[in-house]
Amino acid sequence: MGKEVTIWEHLEELLVRLRKALIVFALATLIVPFLPVSLSSYEPLVYWVPRVLIDHTVPDKIEVFGKEVEVKLSQTSPFGGLRILLYSALLIGFLVSSPYIAYQLYAFIEPALYPREKRWLLFGGLAAVVLFVAGASLALLVVLPFTYRIMFILSYLVVGDMLISYADPVDIMSSALFITVATGIAFEIPLIIFILVYLDVIQVGSLGSPYLRYLLLFSAIIAALISPDPSGIGMIIMLVPYFSLIVGAVLLANFLKKRSRS
Repeated sequence: MGKEVTIWEHLEELLVRLRKALIVFALATLIVPFLPVSLSSYEPLVYWVPRVLIDHTVPDKIEVFGKEVEVKLSQTSPFGGLRILLYSALLIGFLVSSPYIAYQLYAFIEPALYPREKRWLLFGGLAAVVLFVAGASLALLVVLPFTYRIMFILSYLVVGDMLISYADPVDIMSSALFITVATGIAFEIPLIIFILVYLDVIQVGSLGSPYLRYLLLFSAIIAALISPDPSGIGMIIMLVPYFSLIVGAVLLANFLKKRSRS
């Protein structure tokens, strides 16, 4: 048998691994954002990321009842550009360093796991990455563009022909990052529900179970909180795939439970 390790030695190892993860995150945030997007001309990632994000979310113009209204970007603070670069650098640093951070967390708990548990953990980690990317992509490519367009249309309906549509790039960047990351995190909940159902912490025996109705209500609340669109259409766009994942997680967990017991 191996030597028994005290709680203080565990905490010391955890602090060492967290310090390594923090150092890698800091280096990734300070170095990677200034790497060029292409070798033909120097355009650092920290400039390219916010441009792509804003181009994908803010419409150039909106059309309301046959009338076109141009949407322009307007910076309201001289420090706005610095804040945009800071948001971009932190995002890039987190994305680049996240595999190493995940490895350090896995290496900390790996000695206490049985081989079967290691396989489940690797499967769960892969599923978590796929779900986060799916949620973030849905927010960036569908929910955010639709939400901003609805907001501009509502402004035109209230103000009419007097409207000159301006969008603050700092507000766009901060709200886009928040909604994108929040949606990615929310899409991890089906994985948590899968684990809870598989371990019989909650029992959802069929699609007619009361628990599933509660999960639908919970999903609607999450979708409403993430999508600020007042029309409710953005919430529905978010709710349909989100609740579908939850139903799929419940069905898969029940199927694997029956298979393991047979």
